[in-house]
Amino acid sequence: MLKNEFHKEQWLKDSLDHDKVEIPKQLITHKKSRWQRFIQYLASPTKDPLEPICSSSVGYNSLKLLPIVTAVFITIIQILLQ
Repeated sequence: MLKNEFHKEQWLKDSLDHDKVEIPKQLITHKKSRWQRFIQYLASPTKDPLEPICSSSVGYNSLKLLPIVTAVFITIIQILLQ
């Protein structure tokens, strides 16, 4: 179900109707092939989710120690449950 939110806001509709955008014909007719889209997807830059953690020495050390602490914690829980 599509809702046209632009009709609810009159000032937004007026503003959008007032502005006109001209798109060059080169961009309209240019359609990328599947291969070009796939290559563009593979070549697109990604953001490293661990970069903020690894940027400091404390974060880098905690990133190295976290698996060890987790393994010890899980081992202790398993020993206590038996």
